[in-house]
Amino acid sequence: MYDPIISRSSHNEKATRSGGMALFFTFCICYGLGKAIYSMSVDLYALIAWIFIALTGMADDFFSIKYREKFFLQVFAAIIMLQSGIYIDSFHGVLGINEIPIWASYIISVFVFIVIVNAFNLIDGIDGLSALLSIKFLLLVAGIITISSKEMFLVIPSVVGGITGFLFFNFNPVKKVFLGDTGALLLGSVIAFFIFYILDSDNYIITDDYISRPLMVILLIIYPLADTLRASLIRMYKGKSPFLADRVHLHHRLIDKGYSHWGASTLILGLSITVVMVGVFASSLLMSLTICSLIVFIYLTIVYFIFFN
Repeated sequence: MYDPIISRSSHNEKATRSGGMALFFTFCICYGLGKAIYSMSVDLYALIAWIFIALTGMADDFFSIKYREKFFLQVFAAIIMLQSGIYIDSFHGVLGINEIPIWASYIISVFVFIVIVNAFNLIDGIDGLSALLSIKFLLLVAGIITISSKEMFLVIPSVVGGITGFLFFNFNPVKKVFLGDTGALLLGSVIAFFIFYILDSDNYIITDDYISRPLMVILLIIYPLADTLRASLIRMYKGKSPFLADRVHLHHRLIDKGYSHWGASTLILGLSITVVMVGVFASSLLMSLTICSLIVFIYLTIVYFIFFN
């Protein structure tokens, strides 16, 4: 399971893609113990979807399945997750839209699931980036859902603990370990579920008095979304497939500028945290959603020209 070193690789030493499987098995053990001893719990259909996505990633790590096949497997996992009853059922005032029809909820939720899962897979191009951004997301979400769902809250420490253990091996220069598709897809599916939970109007979210739910979700995953959108637009502009693997991602620009993997990943982590702070601060001043979004966009533009241009 050694990752091949090719022209677009960011590593020049042997590294195995087994980190995702280790993370998956760690979570399974923690969840089993948490379910038996404590009150850890998550909806069964969400759990099945995570397992299915992890198995899809394992198949890809071992046999390199084609993207079209992987896409349909992801759609199937999304449909399974929808059976949990937790999905995007409202726009929460964006474009003046609140509750949406059930058929639209399903279509939008599947689309969002596919985007998020693949976004976290695509940014997994340098050491620590996908893992660190996942930890940031999960810790912030833990603060959001700790009151509304204490049982599901306990899932987050088990995932964060597994990721933290993985990072020690990911940054090891001698026996390097990568997440592989197993880990990246698994983390993306976990994050997608918690985004569904936040955007599901049936769930109580403690941040409702301070910031719009859709804006909060965008702020939490701003780097994967912005980087994936930018890379896809560049590829399509060049007449190439938006799913083509290359070196047009923002983190590759930092590496080409001389940043180490650790330096680039921590810089992006720090910048993504400041974006959340800017958005929350602007929203706390009782600004409209449009103005808050404009302020965040201006801040992102400034960050891009300072660090990535």
